[in-house]
Amino acid sequence: MTELLFTAAMPFKRKGTDTIKETGFVMALSMDLGWFKPDTARDFISSAIEMGIISREGDMLKAQFDVNNVEVPMGFKPDVSRFKEKEVFEQIIERIIINTGLEKQKIIAKINKDRSEKGGLFSIEVLGILMAREHGIQVDDLIGKSFYGLLKGYIPELGAG
Repeated sequence: MTELLFTAAMPFKRKGTDTIKETGFVMALSMDLGWFKPDTARDFISSAIEMGIISREGDMLKAQFDVNNVEVPMGFKPDVSRFKEKEVFEQIIERIIINTGLEKQKIIAKINKDRSEKGGLFSIEVLGILMAREHGIQVDDLIGKSFYGLLKGYIPELGAG
């Protein structure tokens, strides 16, 4: 939890505030500090929201802790492997959980039921994206990743790289 707290605190401390635009937070973690790739920074944000360390209010992120009371050790750098980008399906499920409060098992059961009803014509990622959109959850950034992942299976050159 301490590593998560220190990582979340840095962008706020650098800006001297407890509220930052989400894009600014991603930029701080990826470009300014060089800790994560932008996608991994977004995944970190999801984890920090899940843990109750930060909250999302529109396009703003708000620290759920007193930024001034967190002393980040000199030379601190998070273990990136803890926040590596998750598979697209995991990211979709995580967003649905965060935004709806539904349990993971119920979400997966609904996706599996939909897949069965549609004769297996759609991947679980596509059905997950559709479920997220039904709940008004922003997943546009995952649509391209899902499509790219699908193409990698059919066009080997895309996997090298």
